[in-house]
Amino acid sequence: MCENSVKWVFELEQGFSWESGFTFADDFAFKDKTGIVRLILLRNGRMIIKKGYAWDGCSPKICIFDMLFGTPDGVVDSRTRKPKTYYASLVHDALYQFLPDGVPLTRKQADGCFLRLMNETGFAPRHLYHLAVRIFGGLFAHVGRKIRKSNGSRILLRELDPGKL
Repeated sequence: MCENSVKWVFELEQGFSWESGFTFADDFAFKDKTGIVRLILLRNGRMIIKKGYAWDGCSPKICIFDMLFGTPDGVVDSRTRKPKTYYASLVHDALYQFLPDGVPLTRKQADGCFLRLMNETGFAPRHLYHLAVRIFGGLFAHVGRKIRKSNGSRILLRELDPGKL
């Protein structure tokens, strides 16, 4: 049993932006179940994950007697001062969270983003991690949606009140 522990391992202290290399038909914003915008996809392929987004790093993880067991997030990268899978798991989790809400990518493309971001940090077992998400990612996405008890929503960015960003 784990008491007085946070629900998610990581939380963004500032927004994160990444050039994905994709292009989208429009600029999209994705809201969580509380109506807060968490993910923005711009036509030019830029992905923006908003400050405050929380996730569990590489899955699965389980807490037993105040010890966290599960998939390691890697050593701390000397350039970012974050675990080597930090940004890869961030983007992957955000994309998976909103895939059912209309992210204009396939699960395979989201998994490809995970691999590309791990390539950027030189994470040694990246191909093993990528294979694991290819095999088990759909199951974890389904379970994650149940845990979050969420249904998000997709809206066109131009329809969003600028004050809501």
